[in-house]
Amino acid sequence: MGELIFQGMQVEEIDLTNKLQGEQQLNIEQRSSFNVKYTNDNKHCAATLTIDMMHKEKPMDFNFKVEVVGFMDIDGMMDRKEIHKSAYNELYPHVRALVMTLLVNAGLPPINIPKVKMDDSNIKIGGNGEENAGGLYS
Repeated sequence: MGELIFQGMQVEEIDLTNKLQGEQQLNIEQRSSFNVKYTNDNKHCAATLTIDMMHKEKPMDFNFKVEVVGFMDIDGMMDRKEIHKSAYNELYPHVRALVMTLLVNAGLPPINIPKVKMDDSNIKIGGNGEENAGGLYS
């Protein structure tokens, strides 16, 4: 059994629109996606977590999107579904802290993004044969 070693993360996109006036109850709708790409030698991966949230009644007045990529080394042999779960568990706390910090510093309440339960039923592993000399693929 192997393990993932978190090497760091990079924010690839941040988008915030906040045109709400005065105190309002935020009725947030949230979508998220998570994807893991691997190097050809299966010794490294990049996990991308995208969070997209908006006010249900006023999506043009409040919306927020962040996309973060976490870089990890794969030490030993691991099943891709296990890598997917472990990568999410490694990256999620960093993204949650980032989102809370950004929103509070923007004058909004700290919105805690819910953690998705990763189990085998909601993980889809791509079996494409794409390879690109040292780059990452799904």
